[in-house]
Amino acid sequence: MSNENNSEKEKEKETFFSTLKDGFSKFQKNLEEQSRKNVENWENAKGKVGNFFKKMTNNWDKQVKEWGDDIERIQEENKENWEAKKQQIRADMEQWQENARQDWKEGVKAWNRGVYKGIFMFLIILIILLGGLFVIVYLFTTVLSYVP
Repeated sequence: MSNENNSEKEKEKETFFSTLKDGFSKFQKNLEEQSRKNVENWENAKGKVGNFFKKMTNNWDKQVKEWGDDIERIQEENKENWEAKKQQIRADMEQWQENARQDWKEGVKAWNRGVYKGIFMFLIILIILLGGLFVIVYLFTTVLSYVP
């Protein structure tokens, strides 16, 4: 009995170890398979991430180039607008100066005419008044010369 018992125990041990070995082999195979799949997935993901960043870099470069082109275009437009406004202001200033000179000349002429007219009227009135005064003095002296 003891032999049978030992033999049975040996079979149980072998079965246990073979089951353990098989389980470990399956676990190892599954682990290797899973690791291989993870490496493949990792490589795929790495490629996708690399492509994503490449596309983002290209998109960013394109966007920066567009912004640069827009800025240059706006600067050129602003420069052209500035030159046009400057020319317009210069022309307006010259026109204003010419109008101011013309108005000044007309104003001086009008002033001179007014002064000459005033002087002429003053002289006419003064002559009339002096003539009247001389007539009154003459009449007064003649009347007084008759009075004894």
